[in-house]
Amino acid sequence: MSFVKKQDYPRPKLRENIMHIPSSFKEDNPTKLLEIMQENAFATIITTDPDGLPVATSLPFLIKQKNDQFTLQAHFAKANPQWEHLEKNKQVLVTFNGPHCYISPTWYRAQGVPTWNYVAVHAYGSATLFDNKRTAALIETLSDKYEATMETPWKAQSAGVKNYAENLLDHIIGFEITVHKLQGKVKISQNKTIDDLKSVVKALQQSSSEQEQKIAQLIQTQLKKATNNE
Repeated sequence: MSFVKKQDYPRPKLRENIMHIPSSFKEDNPTKLLEIMQENAFATIITTDPDGLPVATSLPFLIKQKNDQFTLQAHFAKANPQWEHLEKNKQVLVTFNGPHCYISPTWYRAQGVPTWNYVAVHAYGSATLFDNKRTAALIETLSDKYEATMETPWKAQSAGVKNYAENLLDHIIGFEITVHKLQGKVKISQNKTIDDLKSVVKALQQSSSEQEQKIAQLIQTQLKKATNNE
């Protein structure tokens, strides 16, 4: 058995269309893309190790937008060697996955095949590691964000935890990704007839699954747009 040396594989250039997206499923509205990312902020960052192998970690992200520029912030545990990849290769991919569910062809009025409906955004960009000061600020911002929905939001000071963020700095490191390209895909049976869409919605609404209910709501929104344009 013979093997091709890894240097014989040239690094691919960033193509115009990286994620496969048929035109009917393409979502490129920045407001909508931001909404999808914020609603699904527990996302997966993908890097490559020194041997060129992909490595992934799921993390809670802060998503920011200033004019047309998006940035993503998160932190690694220092015990996770993936953070070191950012020192050698700053190019990363972050995937945000929204609602998804199986669609049975038995729900169509016309002939069809099994498929899957889903929502996804892929963010491509370059990462920069934070110093301790910015990492501490990120941890406090993350805590405040997710505690805001609590009946009595937790605060490090009120809980008597001194130097909360600073005490974590030996164990975590923050980073920021400047997004160079966003790709959004919203596949909710847009290639089907209105009758088929209505039938799919009816089937999904009978489910107790939160995922199926969310897809049903998205298809209903699509139906309203379609009927308004008739």
